[in-house]
Order: sequence, then structure tokens, then C-alpha cells
Amino acid sequence: MWIFDAENSYQVLLVTQALHLLHHRIAKRHISFAEVISGLVLCVRPSSFPELSDALPWIHLTLVAIQIIGSLFIKRLSPNWQK
Repeated sequence: MWIFDAENSYQVLLVTQALHLLHHRIAKRHISFAEVISGLVLCVRPSSFPELSDALPWIHLTLVAIQIIGSLFIKRLSPNWQK
């Protein structure tokens, strides 16, 4: 049994997105396309599209990984607000 079904991975992405956007706010850094894409993917509820139940967990977890890497390297990857 795969622990990350579409609904669980959706919730993980939702929490990661919220924390990552908070990190952007605290670090005073601009957001990028990764945050926009994650926001768009979060508009797709897994229960509304059961035919995507195999693809959505992989998409969610890929975006979670991108956001974690983005948080680790936020000073290199995101422009400062003062520029």
C-alpha cells in the first residue's frame, strides 16, 4: 500500500506551500513560478478528479521537493525585496 495517495500528498503540498510562502515573507524574498505552479496544482482537488489519482501524488511530492530545496537556497534563488 502506497502511503501517499492523492489526498495525503495534497495535504502535504498544502502545508509545505503555506510554510514556504511564510518563509518567503520572513526572508523578504519574491516568489517564483514554483509557488504559482504549486498554487495552481492545489486548485485541483484529488476527489474531484479520480482519474488523476495515479499522477497527482507524484506531482505533489515533486513540488514539495522543489519547495524544500527552494527554502534551503532561498537567498540564491529568490530576489530580495529591496532590489
